[in-house]
Amino acid sequence: MTIHILPQAIRQRIAAGEVVERPASAVKELVENSIDAGARAISVEVLDGGLSLIRVADDGCGMDRADAQLCVERFSTSKLHALSDLDAIRTLGFRGEALSSIVAVAQVEILTRTVDEIAGTRVYASEDAATVEPAASPVGTSVTVRGLFAQVPARRRFLKSRTRETELIQNTVDSFALAYPEIAFRLIVDDRERLVAPHATRLARVGAVLGRDVAGEMIALQWQALDLSIEGFISRPTIGRSRRSGQYFFVNGRPIRPGLLAVMLERPYSGRLPPGRHPLAVVYISLAPSYVDVNVHPRKSEVRFAQERTVYGAVASAVSDALHEYPRNVDEGDTAWPFGSWPGQAGAIHEGSVAYSASELRALAQLHNTYILAQTPDGLAIVDQHAAHEQVLFEHISRGGEQVALSPPARLHLTPREADTLERIAPLLEELGIEVEPFGGRTFLLRSLPASLGEAEPNALLTALIAEGARQRGSDDEQRDRLAMEAACQCAIKAGDPLTDDQMQQLLDDLAQAWSPATCPHGRPALVALSLEELAQRFGR
Repeated sequence: MTIHILPQAIRQRIAAGEVVERPASAVKELVENSIDAGARAISVEVLDGGLSLIRVADDGCGMDRADAQLCVERFSTSKLHALSDLDAIRTLGFRGEALSSIVAVAQVEILTRTVDEIAGTRVYASEDAATVEPAASPVGTSVTVRGLFAQVPARRRFLKSRTRETELIQNTVDSFALAYPEIAFRLIVDDRERLVAPHATRLARVGAVLGRDVAGEMIALQWQALDLSIEGFISRPTIGRSRRSGQYFFVNGRPIRPGLLAVMLERPYSGRLPPGRHPLAVVYISLAPSYVDVNVHPRKSEVRFAQERTVYGAVASAVSDALHEYPRNVDEGDTAWPFGSWPGQAGAIHEGSVAYSASELRALAQLHNTYILAQTPDGLAIVDQHAAHEQVLFEHISRGGEQVALSPPARLHLTPREADTLERIAPLLEELGIEVEPFGGRTFLLRSLPASLGEAEPNALLTALIAEGARQRGSDDEQRDRLAMEAACQCAIKAGDPLTDDQMQQLLDDLAQAWSPATCPHGRPALVALSLEELAQRFGR
């Protein structure tokens, strides 16, 4: 085996794989070029998850014929001229690899014209050759990509489903729309409009992308120190998500993966947001370009700060300042000494009545507002109140039955992605007794709920069900069960909720009637039993 230099064609495909990993990567590179060109309006159109067609059109400065012919060559760029320019990058693109990488794995058509030209230019480019001809064109640039990875079947095999690839494209466009509210964005997926966002303020753009309900729950971030500023919006502790997908971070206008920034964002929410829930956030970080290195990732999705602690601390301080009006909930029963509390003190054991019950489980006390101590015919049971109530609700919802009409119906305005998910899962929700109907555009009405969920907060419940529906695929039965599980989890009694004696006994009675009382729908134990014999052994009797 001898060492040799790879042919140019192979080198181009390897380099393209670093930049254009999937259809969303191509969309990202093209949108960045449009923004750098000074566009005031950007349109993105995709078909078949971006594999059949990607078209990004803008009204930016456009290119003359010479530049249009040169732009498909590798390392061709108008944004860097000297090595020192790398220390002061203010544009999104700078390497000159985007178009050449796309051309290496697809067929590309570029239509462009500058304001000073009478006729525009059309470029047809593929891995083999490029042709240039005059053409009619508005001012700006339109790039059409066809047959992405058609000649690289190995790359196609590693892509996700068309639906998932479309979601990633939607996420990419959403990020840029949030980063640049002064630019109008339009996204068309499979001939259907998914996003229309005209020029707007930052908060109005949050409403267009994440929904007006979310925008109404946002509070402003404002922090400044010398040349470092933190601005944007974070959600009140009254709402949260099960994942961090609602968190967006921008550094000098560049969308980035949050990494430790998300940790610093969430730290001030400790004690304000329930465990396992994540706030929504749109955070704009601005600092001198010389203090941030944007050339550390092939797809420019990560950056390195020269003074990381300063930036991370600034984010935490900005969030803490914005949340100062919202008190923390401290668990008074959390103490290093296990017997630091005694009956009658906060967070300790609350004695219950021992009245006769038809259930074999008789409530004795509540432990740390989380567990119910119950007497059984042959010993003691410790019941996890959340897991037990979750199983009870799951079985009630799954069986169907009585519904409660909401008067007035709850109205929800959703993002395009959420609206698509809700339309898909609406028939499954109806089988569970959750009746939803369209109300024009991306607005929906929640008209009824199962009787067992009558006290639920409608907006929070439906938001959680949409998030669950977006994650899950499978047969209708599997999806319906998972939606029922999510509804039960959202509405069940939580750890930390104090219960009266009657509430504890009612929950135990309901659990005794459950088909599977020993576990919650997720398979977690709902109760732990200790027999009198085991207790006697432990006490050496």
